[in-house]
Amino acid sequence: MTKRPNRKNRSKLIILLLAPVMALTFIVGWSLYWIGNTKHKQPQAPTPKMHAKQDPVQLIVIPTQEEHTITNNYP
Repeated sequence: MTKRPNRKNRSKLIILLLAPVMALTFIVGWSLYWIGNTKHKQPQAPTPKMHAKQDPVQLIVIPTQEEHTITNNYP
């Protein structure tokens, strides 16, 4: 079995073509990782707690369909 003479050239070509793609992927991934970690370092402001008596929201049930009585009044 003989080896192809252009095998080394092909693998060098693949490395040459994939290097910029891999570098760009690494830069984008690292940037997203860094952005995601900086959000956790900022202290969060405590949320004010409201008592049940101070809650201005009132929950009610809205009926989806009204019931109508059908009457047949013929003279």
